[in-house]
Amino acid sequence: MKKPVIACLLAFVAPLCLAAKQDVLPVPPNEAPEIIAQDMRYNGAPMQILRFSTQDADKAAEYYRKFFVKHAKEGKYAENDTSQRKMIGAMMQDKRLVNVEMTPTGRSSADVLVSSLDIFNMKIPEELARDIPRIPGSEVIQHQDSRDGEKSNRLVIMQNKQSVEGNAMYLREHYIQRGWQRDKDETVKTGEHRQLMFSRENRRLMVDMQRTGKNLTTVIYNEMTE
Repeated sequence: MKKPVIACLLAFVAPLCLAAKQDVLPVPPNEAPEIIAQDMRYNGAPMQILRFSTQDADKAAEYYRKFFVKHAKEGKYAENDTSQRKMIGAMMQDKRLVNVEMTPTGRSSADVLVSSLDIFNMKIPEELARDIPRIPGSEVIQHQDSRDGEKSNRLVIMQNKQSVEGNAMYLREHYIQRGWQRDKDETVKTGEHRQLMFSRENRRLMVDMQRTGKNLTTVIYNEMTE
């Protein structure tokens, strides 16, 4: 089973730790989970995420295997081990896809990320990101948003064949002309990686642009409202 995309994005998204029902996602007894997001949409589909640290990774993995045998569709689950993490996931009987990612932190301990996604309600990312400025020819790969009261977070991932600096020039002109303040305009690696940050009133925007393949640039757009 493929690694959940959401796990890769936590470095870019500010967690919204909400008071939410924890029985939506399975947690081993005596563990203390932190709700990362409850009111979240991944490509338009409801998603929940929590994480916790365990001192007994083998016991936690066995808990999830037994949980999936009992609650997953046809009692089936997929498990994948790499040098960096263990992945266990299954389609539940209520049509949610539940994934567990376990990253070792010691000989027997691990950080655990558990996510649930209602994949049958997913929408086309482009339809959800029509208002996001980007260079013509860009393809929207992913749209994610979450909310906690007045706070909201929106993350959009796009790809195009323009250069990093071409993307930066386009976005710089768009936001400055519309009254946004430029807070950061930094070259991380010449021609390959640039970051921009803008702000206006209670809105903050970070755009990370990287050359990720031959003639391909990935643009990660992260807007936060407080």
